[in-house]
Amino acid sequence: MRKMMMAVMMVGGLSMLPMQSQAADFEVQNTMEDTLYGGMLGALVGGGAMLISGSPASHWSYITTGAGIGIIAGAIYGVASATHALASLDDGQLKIGVPMPEVALSADGKVVSMNTPLFESTF
Repeated sequence: MRKMMMAVMMVGGLSMLPMQSQAADFEVQNTMEDTLYGGMLGALVGGGAMLISGSPASHWSYITTGAGIGIIAGAIYGVASATHALASLDDGQLKIGVPMPEVALSADGKVVSMNTPLFESTF
């Protein structure tokens, strides 16, 4: 019980520290934040699953498993939401990414269209 209280106090104390993310651009920063939030949410879900199990003391691995799944899901979400086109030209640099399909509904609601941008640039 003492070890559990120490672990909870350490995690709580670390979560109170101010953190500043440093990244080269906003896409990387957003991906890192999504990964961090995914890990924290996964750990919370794992902790909840541990608490509702029959014997919580023997299921500590639920927290780490939840955090691992959350990190992977957060990273996938961050990468998928950061890129919009297959290739983009920004400040003279060509960036290659995974195109993000866009689904649109017509004004009358009868036609659904899907658009995948291949190239984008700012002028």
